[in-house]
Amino acid sequence: MTKFCSLTTMILILSLVLAAQDALSGRWEGETSNGSTIVLDLTAKGTTLTGTFSRNGQNSPLSEGKVSKGSFTFTVRINDQDEKISGELAGEEIKMWLDRQGPERAIVLKRVKRS
Repeated sequence: MTKFCSLTTMILILSLVLAAQDALSGRWEGETSNGSTIVLDLTAKGTTLTGTFSRNGQNSPLSEGKVSKGSFTFTVRINDQDEKISGELAGEEIKMWLDRQGPERAIVLKRVKRS
């Protein structure tokens, strides 16, 4: 009976983690405090995050993308400089920030609904 409960618990935890990761996949849009438009096209598979970061229409692929529960990290090239970005998924919103600036400078991106 103990093995069954342990297995059931592990399956339930894994299901919750995978659901959170799948929820991150999609298109997200928002704006920085200085008016730059940010678009993320994300695909989360397992603990890997891939996709494209766009700032004012200039696209850059994500590298070193990782997902863990409701949080994520990736590196992207902005203005000829590699920037590490962290973020958190909160329902239909993402809060993300440049690591060098910290979460107090986070911007919010909203999920773009598919029509």
